[in-house]
Amino acid sequence: MKSHDGIIDFVTVIYKRVEYARLIHDSLKKYVEYPYKFYIVNNGDNSSDSIELKQLQEMFKDEENVVIVKGIQQVNQDDGQFVPAKAGQKYSQEYYIDNYGWDGYSKYDKRMLGFGSWLQAEGMSIGTKLGNGKYICQVEHDVVFLNTWVHEILPMLETNSFISYAWRHDIDQALTPQWSIIKRETIENNFYAEEGDLYPNCHYRDTYGLLSLWARERNQPFVILKNSLEDQSLKSKHALNLSFGEEGFINGIPFVHHAGRGAARSADYYDTWIYEVTKYLDITT
Repeated sequence: MKSHDGIIDFVTVIYKRVEYARLIHDSLKKYVEYPYKFYIVNNGDNSSDSIELKQLQEMFKDEENVVIVKGIQQVNQDDGQFVPAKAGQKYSQEYYIDNYGWDGYSKYDKRMLGFGSWLQAEGMSIGTKLGNGKYICQVEHDVVFLNTWVHEILPMLETNSFISYAWRHDIDQALTPQWSIIKRETIENNFYAEEGDLYPNCHYRDTYGLLSLWARERNQPFVILKNSLEDQSLKSKHALNLSFGEEGFINGIPFVHHAGRGAARSADYYDTWIYEVTKYLDITT
């Protein structure tokens, strides 16, 4: 059996708004009491002139455990806003097939998806495959940690296939892209229909939905933590003073906040996120 490094590989996918990555890393440094590497996958523009790539490289130049990764080079920077298989879009289905090799449908259940879902899944997969940590933690760009959690959650993976902070009931899958943790050996040593298909992808429902389907159909136990998305009463216990987003809880304490739709929200939303998270983490800028 392949050996893995005794660390957590954190993976996030960034598009344009690089301050999200800084805040994730600041929360890692404060609340993750375990060796780790942080893989930041830059989607969008990865050319030699990329402003975001240069910003990320400068931002983390002194951080030895941060790896800046070139993700998907988008042909047009706005093509992630559209639904490839839907008629009347700015870019045709043929455009996505010719440039990216994707027809706009999930592979196994043929559900029509937005291109942003595919971009996120591909970026997650690129970052995941670069690491060799024993644990893989997916962290969406607009997520931040609020308290320590590692020593409470890692033992759960001895008897569960994965852990996520919430369940999305409309498409019946865990919110694994937003925050989840799994042992690397689980995705390397198992598959649903073909080898390697438990890495992040858009094969079922939406981004990384196949992991939930595999766990249920193969009777693999998993944990969905208490959260304020499914239990609105928990919003009164939020750690962050924000009108948007939800938080995941462990032992009654919020440990992770997901803002939601962070790449597409207004500049005011982005600025509010930066201000409130910076204040919460007590960062001196």
